[in-house]
Amino acid sequence: MMREVVPLIEDRYGIKIINSDIYSPKSYKLFSEQGNCYFCKTTNKLAHDKYQFLAHLGINNVLFPKQNLNQEFVTSFDGGYLYISDFLEEASIVKEVKANQMYRELKKLHHATSFARQLDASTARPKFDELTNQLDYKFRLLEHFVRSIELKPLGNFSVPILENYHHILDAKTEMIRLQKRIIAIIKDKESVVFSFLHNNPKLDHILIVRGAKYLTSLENGKIGINSLDLAKFYVENQDLNIDFSQIIKEYYQNEKSLFYYDYFRFLVLVIYIKRIVVHQLDQISAQNIATNANFIKKYFDLFPDLGE
Repeated sequence: MMREVVPLIEDRYGIKIINSDIYSPKSYKLFSEQGNCYFCKTTNKLAHDKYQFLAHLGINNVLFPKQNLNQEFVTSFDGGYLYISDFLEEASIVKEVKANQMYRELKKLHHATSFARQLDASTARPKFDELTNQLDYKFRLLEHFVRSIELKPLGNFSVPILENYHHILDAKTEMIRLQKRIIAIIKDKESVVFSFLHNNPKLDHILIVRGAKYLTSLENGKIGINSLDLAKFYVENQDLNIDFSQIIKEYYQNEKSLFYYDYFRFLVLVIYIKRIVVHQLDQISAQNIATNANFIKKYFDLFPDLGE
């Protein structure tokens, strides 16, 4: 790819590249003739519009790509699309510290791009119903799987599945309760706050350089409800030694409606249930079910139902 991209960068950005290193499967570290380093990543066509939207709003905690000579954040080539940005060297930072900074920068991004609008039942309800159908199918699959195990002699793989299945049933009961509340909000067409979401809040996607914090890799971002970013952020970093209960409580402490907290809780359970592998009675399935069941148990300890 770089053989094709190097002359493109010189032509579209006015930067002469003399060397490059593979940084990840989709990105490169570039070295210019002037002694500067750049980060180059393949992306999608819509990335330009997203970065432009954030730039027009004056968002200052995002690492924006460099604009090419046509003032575009994304450059097309025969193999797709790419962008380049300054390559910022980051010192090694404790993951717990980085996660706390990621949370704060997500919160800034959400608040700086927020706007309220009524939920449109004609679009929201079909999407929610589709998700519900997917979950119903997964629960039926799990039930059939467990019932088939119960008919067999107990073994090393069946015991952890049978011991942990009740946590999955607890998740199902909780999701049904949350679904009813969320559907009621949709039916009532209540006003809900939307924001620009990062949509992939991994710790690799924040840079902390000499006190400055930058969110990176926002090409998969979208307009949505902040609960999605928080759910993904929690699940991605749940093994870290930080007080997620306090973090979520702080985020929603000024919200008059429980909708956002309930939706966050629902989405976390959605991620867990979708991750469960129902393959066959083997070590992989047993370990996968036990792991997600333990995550569900921890979830109930951290995030109590405030609507009861």
